[in-house]
Amino acid sequence: MSKYYIIIFAISISSILLGQENLPFTNDQYSGINGALVSPTLTFLNPNPWDINVVAEDVFLQNDYVYISQLSLLGLRNTPTRSRNKIKNINGENTANVVDFYNTDFANYHFSSDILGPSFSKKIAIKQKYFTVGLFSRLRTQTSAIKIDNYLKYGNQGFVEPEFYSLKPLQINFMNWAELGLNLATEIFPYSEYQWIVGANLKYEIGFDALQVNSTSPIELHRTSEITNGIDTKTIYASNYNIEVNLATNYNFDTKRYEYKQKGKGFGIDFGIAVVDPIENSDDYYFKASAHILDFGKVNYEGEKHLFAGNNLKVVNNPNLENTKFKSPTQYFQLLSKEIYGNENASFQGNDFQMGLPTSIHLNASKNVGEQQYINADWIQRIPVFENSLKRSNIFSTSYTVQKPVVGYGASVSLYEYQNFQFGGYFRIGPLIVGSSNVLPLFFNQKKLHSGDFYLALKIYPFWDNEMKRHRRANCNCD
Repeated sequence: MSKYYIIIFAISISSILLGQENLPFTNDQYSGINGALVSPTLTFLNPNPWDINVVAEDVFLQNDYVYISQLSLLGLRNTPTRSRNKIKNINGENTANVVDFYNTDFANYHFSSDILGPSFSKKIAIKQKYFTVGLFSRLRTQTSAIKIDNYLKYGNQGFVEPEFYSLKPLQINFMNWAELGLNLATEIFPYSEYQWIVGANLKYEIGFDALQVNSTSPIELHRTSEITNGIDTKTIYASNYNIEVNLATNYNFDTKRYEYKQKGKGFGIDFGIAVVDPIENSDDYYFKASAHILDFGKVNYEGEKHLFAGNNLKVVNNPNLENTKFKSPTQYFQLLSKEIYGNENASFQGNDFQMGLPTSIHLNASKNVGEQQYINADWIQRIPVFENSLKRSNIFSTSYTVQKPVVGYGASVSLYEYQNFQFGGYFRIGPLIVGSSNVLPLFFNQKKLHSGDFYLALKIYPFWDNEMKRHRRANCNCD
């Protein structure tokens, strides 16, 4: 059964080399509906009466399994890479542009792609009470695995696997889905000396693809040898395996095309509250603090559920598995079921399963340190709630931002998973925003390139307007 684990793990790791929010930009008051994705109260603080997002894309990846030596992400485009070669003594430690492995005992990865489509927010007044109302469309992809027992390290280094090995339990989650969301924010406690704001995103979830692999017990691997066609061949058996696999996909393996169809549906909510110490007659504030719960919800999928449990399964040197050209996951599941149970349909457990959204808490604090200048701190901590939940990355970030109507910019230092420092920032000029929470791997060769992040957005908002013009219009008493 470890063969299946190896295949899924390798596919998942390689796929990340193909979003994570840009936290410095989400502290910008002018981020509008873009910032509402992690701070649903933020639209109410937008100095502009409206804003429109045309398109925004954020891609984030981090892993400690595979790397490319002496290369940057931009350099990948025009630089050929090659695999390590033990015979020729070519590896990532002594040669540039080599795909190599960390070979640690445990491996982790996170990948996120977040595309914000046509979206907007607008301030409205109902019976002298102000609200912000927004609509957004979003396409999201997330996958992660945490502390996976790295059995592959032996083969990656050209070593023979131990005779006996206990493979720790593991879980791998992947989901590709869309969101249609409604953002609402307003002020409460109007007579307080502080400004109290509540905000929420109500989201309808449309599931496209999902994969969940859950090995619930240690898999006991036994390496031995067998005579095959007169040759002594390495053979590995797996015992004590208990693996649940859930799969739904829009990829048509017969036509080899991706077909967008709704495979799942569900609901999610983001909710937050903010307290602001405002500066009188100004868009600036002295201090702001907020707390949010993000991605509380789940998606119910219709696909296929399988359970593979048993003992003494030959996973290496098994001609039934190794000599078959698989055309689809279903074919592989059926063959595996026949190997384990003697019946190709015995592993099938039904069609319905659920995937939890990547629930997290987001705490934010921001302090004014000069005209339109702020020091900010963000803490995002995952708190999986539902069955088979996606797990987003944990991040603590501090940033310095300058927030003007036409131009905004900032620099940040982030601590990813509380152990890896990353440097980033953003630049906003008119309708264009570019940024990265991990900017160094984009432009500079890294000894071991294993992570990256990039953010790009195009917005329409009245950046030609400003606080003084709005104040004059409000008090002109013109007919």
